[in-house]
Amino acid sequence: MRRREFVKAGVGGAALAAAAGGTAQAEEGRAPADTGADSVPRVLEEAAPAGRGTVRPGIGVDYVAVEPESGGAAEVRFATGEGLTPWRPVRVEGGRDDKPATAALAAAPRGCTGYEVRCEGGVARSTALNVTDGPRVRIGGRRTGGLRTDMGAAGAQDLAYLTRAGWGADESLRFDDSGEEVWPTAYYPVQTITVHHTATELSGDYAADVRGIYHYHAVTQNWGDIGYHLLIDPDGRVYEGRYSGGDGLPVFAEPPSPGSAESVTAGHVYLMNSGNIGICVMGDFTGAMPTDAAVDSLVTVLRLLCERTGVPPNSEVEYVNPVNGESSVQMGVTRHRDWMATECPGDTFAAAFDEAVRPRLEGGYA
Repeated sequence: MRRREFVKAGVGGAALAAAAGGTAQAEEGRAPADTGADSVPRVLEEAAPAGRGTVRPGIGVDYVAVEPESGGAAEVRFATGEGLTPWRPVRVEGGRDDKPATAALAAAPRGCTGYEVRCEGGVARSTALNVTDGPRVRIGGRRTGGLRTDMGAAGAQDLAYLTRAGWGADESLRFDDSGEEVWPTAYYPVQTITVHHTATELSGDYAADVRGIYHYHAVTQNWGDIGYHLLIDPDGRVYEGRYSGGDGLPVFAEPPSPGSAESVTAGHVYLMNSGNIGICVMGDFTGAMPTDAAVDSLVTVLRLLCERTGVPPNSEVEYVNPVNGESSVQMGVTRHRDWMATECPGDTFAAAFDEAVRPRLEGGYA
């Protein structure tokens, strides 16, 4: 789908600071809010015809989106100056309530000159993404915000986050040629919170990684936006995800309070998204744990969200999707794999979740 060639200025804002009863500010004294304009590279993409053999895109390759023809398992390997990398699996996971994921994303190594794809059932479609070399897109709006707990002066914590403008969201990707939103916002009472991983390696430029995921969800998958509400990088930095309105408040349309909090519907657990907040820890945790900084930020974000929405983190809730009627009994805070057959958020992290995260969701912050 072609997208309109305009950029709608991001609003971002002091978000959950106001939602949590704190001061609406952006890490005052440490990371002051910047409402000036900046620019980021527009993401380039180049689709490859179905078939075997090495694909040599005419653009640099930062990521490859692989769409298995049969929907089965797929693998990708990359060509570099030192030869071909080992085959690595890619996993098709997640989706909007009305659109399942059909492709998986793999990060290319530095110096990548091409790639190969193989999958069960034959050929696969693939798309190369370049997040570094495209023409510059001007991004305006507040770049940072502060998440604040509501535990009183002694226990309160602030957690800085990057707004959509802060990580460089090209808001034009959310609109079609007629100027209509591809994925209009809708809000439903919060029932549960789900933890994910990106299942990809990271480049070190984490904002660029978020832009790649955004383009992959919004354009390559044709969802119209990124599927996660919030993302967390290895340094513990939090990123605003799914667009939730122009009021500068991520996740919610208005300040939440227990029993009445409504979150914007995102796309992270297929069929089970409305009223389900999705938090994604960036990286692949199949064979490794997230960094301590990422886990600490995840705990703080989960505690904050549970505190402000009334979701009981370690008690069962009966989730019912208010849009399609799909239901499931889950803990208030869940892992993606608790909902369906998936490895997300990675075998190693998933195995450690009950020990590394869940006990810290009750009582004070660590």
